[in-house]
Amino acid sequence: MKHLVTAGLLGAMIAAGSVMPMAANADEMMDNETVETRQMLMDGIGGAMGTLGCYLKGQCDLPDPVVRNLANGIAFAATAAPNAFEPKTMDASVKTTADEKIWSDWDGFANRFPELKKAALAMASVAGDKAAMGAAMGDLGKNCKGCHDEYRTK
Repeated sequence: MKHLVTAGLLGAMIAAGSVMPMAANADEMMDNETVETRQMLMDGIGGAMGTLGCYLKGQCDLPDPVVRNLANGIAFAATAAPNAFEPKTMDASVKTTADEKIWSDWDGFANRFPELKKAALAMASVAGDKAAMGAAMGDLGKNCKGCHDEYRTK
């Protein structure tokens, strides 16, 4: 249920257009707001991934349009996320798992998001075909894990 709520919140943010303006203006935000924006984006991706996993394991039943929207939501967040990370903000007052390497290897980090978007759109394109979605989920998961292993503190 938690994943469904998180995914629903991501969908609501996308529908309202609230994520992109915040991310696009990240350089004008206070540090803690920037950190919170990117955490919201990453939480949205995680929630959508969890819900998609629930669906693929047969633990929850979702209509194809919802599955497609979850994958498209990940693609949208992948488009918005680099702008939320771009400012170097390591505000000690906000708990974050963003590693310093994000900014010291900016190109390597930022270039991961187009791959995430590509994998998410591939999943959206096969919504309803659980076998094809399983393969796409593997690609999504590898992308997330690779970035977390490289750019997230333990």
